[in-house]
Amino acid sequence: MSSSRRGLPWWAWALMAGAAGLLVAALAGGVTFVAWADTDLREAADDVPADCVDLAHAVGAPGLPEGTSAATCTYIEFQDWQYEGMMTVPRAELDAWLAELPGSPALAGSGCTDAIACVQVDLTQAGDEVDARYLDVAVRSEKDGIAEVLMSAFTT
Repeated sequence: MSSSRRGLPWWAWALMAGAAGLLVAALAGGVTFVAWADTDLREAADDVPADCVDLAHAVGAPGLPEGTSAATCTYIEFQDWQYEGMMTVPRAELDAWLAELPGSPALAGSGCTDAIACVQVDLTQAGDEVDARYLDVAVRSEKDGIAEVLMSAFTT
């Protein structure tokens, strides 16, 4: 008694190999897309020098804190926008300026990275009087009551 064993024809094997090849190509394409989407899109935007008063206006303030000096700011726009500025400010004037913003935020020494004091101001409830959604303020250093401050006003 002989039993005949039937295998798959050559075209079935070719069809399975083609399907496996398509699966591998789709997975590779998916990995490539995720890597592309995860890149820092900010690099695609240009930093444009800006007037630091525009940063203040974006958060609803009429101007920068009294006594602000050595202020340099940039404007970055890609999908959203951001004003970023480095300046020196008398610490007492900075505290008074912050107190005038919605919610009267105050600098805190905890929870800061690369700063001795910081605060993030949530402006999302402020309404139409502000253009920015958030303001980050970080005091990088302070000497004789004068603070070196990094401010960033942005929409996301």
